Amino acid sequence: MDSSELIQQYLLGSLSDSQLNELEHRLASDAELRKKFAIAAATDAGLRDLAIQKSMEPPVVAASSNHRSVWLVGWFAMAASLLIAVLFTTRSQSPVTIATLSTSENAAWESVLPTTVGSKLVAGNMKLMTGIATVQFESGAKVTFEAPAQFELIDSMRVRMVDGAAVIDVPESAHGFTVETPGGFAVDHGTQFAVAVKESTQTSDFEVLQGEISVHHPASGKEVHLFDEEFASLSDRVLTTQTEPSPEQEYDQSDADRPRMVRVGTEGRCDYVIRNNRRGKWIHPEMLMVKKADSRKWDMRAFFSMDINSVDFKAVRSARLRLNQVPSGKGFASRLPKLNSFAIYGVTNPSKETWENDPTWEDAPSIQDGILLGRFEIPRSQQIGTFGIQSDALLQFLQDDSDGRVTFVLVRESGLVEGTDRGLVHAFANDSHPEVSGPLLEFTVD
Repeated sequence: MDSSELIQQYLLGSLSDSQLNELEHRLASDAELRKKFAIAAATDAGLRDLAIQKSMEPPVVAASSNHRSVWLVGWFAMAASLLIAVLFTTRSQSPVTIATLSTSENAAWESVLPTTVGSKLVAGNMKLMTGIATVQFESGAKVTFEAPAQFELIDSMRVRMVDGAAVIDVPESAHGFTVETPGGFAVDHGTQFAVAVKESTQTSDFEVLQGEISVHHPASGKEVHLFDEEFASLSDRVLTTQTEPSPEQEYDQSDADRPRMVRVGTEGRCDYVIRNNRRGKWIHPEMLMVKKADSRKWDMRAFFSMDINSVDFKAVRSARLRLNQVPSGKGFASRLPKLNSFAIYGVTNPSKETWENDPTWEDAPSIQDGILLGRFEIPRSQQIGTFGIQSDALLQFLQDDSDGRVTFVLVRESGLVEGTDRGLVHAFANDSHPEVSGPLLEFTVD
């Protein structure tokens, strides 16, 4: 007799002792059958109650001389009722937003979760097939995934990496953010770190870019703390620390040859001006805004200065100027071309390398005071991301500097394609921005 028939005959009270023993044995060894039995028992009990209510007559209980039968029916009916209640309660609750997809660069996805920039994300699995994408968690943590990558969003303080690479930026509000990987997990202690997971070997490599993390190996109970430029490798069998990246990370250089990075910021020496010389509420102290419009009076340009006296240019291999784009909340993107061009100039006029507080359009550094160092482009649909230039002209400009202070001017070259004004104002973070860093010079040095 198959299991379904055993359950049916049980509820009818017609099982023999041997058949009852067989049913009990199957229930003890098969979790799916126990669920099926519980649902059948609950359904049977519900139908009997309905019949009682309609007839207002005493219930008729299926005959069974075995008290174990009565006990099992009652127990499984109660379990089924609780199960159904829990499932109903869970399904009736709205999903909780735990993150936002903040950037997407040439990304292609396989995901049931939304994949357009700005989409609110709930817990679930995502697979990035191509490109780069950043997920901003409600806790403030940012995780930038590099394709191919497969991961699971768990909650606002936890993500599980199944395969691929990611860089994690964690502000103070998200200290304790956890990245789960095969074999263990890493906990942030105020940092920026990278992780690379190989699903095929179930191994994970961690690198601390800045700050501190702890890497945990539950199988052995081992825990290690990593600091700036330290590495660890994790598998289901072992956790090891390293003085150089694992070969599995496929770096082209050994640790001895790997160049290090020196970063120089503005230390607050940055500002922007408006052609009509409006200040006050029109100047946002946490942003550098740029704009070009036909009406001209609301044109904006930004400028910033950096002290490079600490840089040993004899050891410098390359230089990059990095800017972090942030939403300005001003103007309409649809009035701009689909792709917008920006230019960075290096100031060569010594009298314009510094400026007074609240400078005017006429007195502030301008493109006429310097030389073009490079350009970059931003789609009009994008308002968050990292951009900048890395060019021979930039490196030469820095090497030719004589006083250890360099000043840059940032402008948008693209105008409007519709109307004379009210086009989008592009904004970049300065050192006062609460979430991302201001302009940075990044030097690769030996």
